[in-house]
Amino acid sequence: MIKQSGFSLLEVMLSVVIAGIALLGLAAAQLKSLQYATNSFNYTVSLVQGQNTLERIWPRLCELQTTNPALFTDANFRASLDPQIDDYQLSLPAAYAHDMQITVSWADERIKQQDPAQLENQITLNASYPELPVGCI
Repeated sequence: MIKQSGFSLLEVMLSVVIAGIALLGLAAAQLKSLQYATNSFNYTVSLVQGQNTLERIWPRLCELQTTNPALFTDANFRASLDPQIDDYQLSLPAAYAHDMQITVSWADERIKQQDPAQLENQITLNASYPELPVGCI
């Protein structure tokens, strides 16, 4: 009997199958990582968009609180508060309040969510504005 050295064809084929399965698993993990990285980017941008909205209210705060509270429901004023990027949607309360929540959301079909109460594609900011005296400027 001749002594063999090396691998048999069956051993090589089995190792190729195992390596292929491992590479497919790594590719799936990389894809999921990229999906969450994009969602993290959207989360950061939506925080900036929400903060910009809160900052745009400050110059009109006296008017909103004392002379023209209906300004908050004005379509043009609300349009001026919208995010600059169309991929993000802003949700404001119906009327101005000193303490209010604003929500910025975005669409990401790659992130599958089972529970709507734990959405990963929106942020909510709590704003608290001081009560200004009558006649503020």
